[in-house]
Amino acid sequence: MRIGNNYQGIMWLFSKMNGGKTNTGMLFGSGTSAKRSGAGGRNTLEDLLSGHYKNSYGVEGMCVTGRSDYKKIIPVSDEMKQHVLKDVKMAYYKYNGMSGDNEAEWDAYYRKNNEYYKTLKKEDRLSACWTLNQLHLGISKKVTTAIKAEIPGWTAGKPIPEELLDKIFADESITSMVSGTSGGTKGIDLQI
Repeated sequence: MRIGNNYQGIMWLFSKMNGGKTNTGMLFGSGTSAKRSGAGGRNTLEDLLSGHYKNSYGVEGMCVTGRSDYKKIIPVSDEMKQHVLKDVKMAYYKYNGMSGDNEAEWDAYYRKNNEYYKTLKKEDRLSACWTLNQLHLGISKKVTTAIKAEIPGWTAGKPIPEELLDKIFADESITSMVSGTSGGTKGIDLQI
């Protein structure tokens, strides 16, 4: 075993985790180029001792450990419903029903979600997250079902004609989920 080489490899890894900085005595991610450095998601010792935990985007009240009471549909803004619809559309138009591999797109989507959660009361944040996730799943399920009705045997990742997607996303059953006029969407009632 060559300890010197392992030590150098570990220091190289630490410097990469530290945003490429060579000062490995610095906390990881504290450099200005580090991912999410401006998110404010770092928990201080005071946060940890008081139980005021923050997620990686700096939003307090998002801990689900030992809880299930947040699993309820609550009113969310129309802007956020449109934000979810836009993300679902991108998954189908750009990635053929898959989530894609663009980390910047994911980060932008979740950053906007978390900025929205910060505007809510702490006790509503998890339920808002649950609601938006259920909306995302509900729209995706409807779109997938509609695609499979038109293209038997279609699976996620296979090409989808753009005209078909235009028709599906213009359908009232999809638009009503986002507009809040849905009378009975299976699995989620978004009439809020």
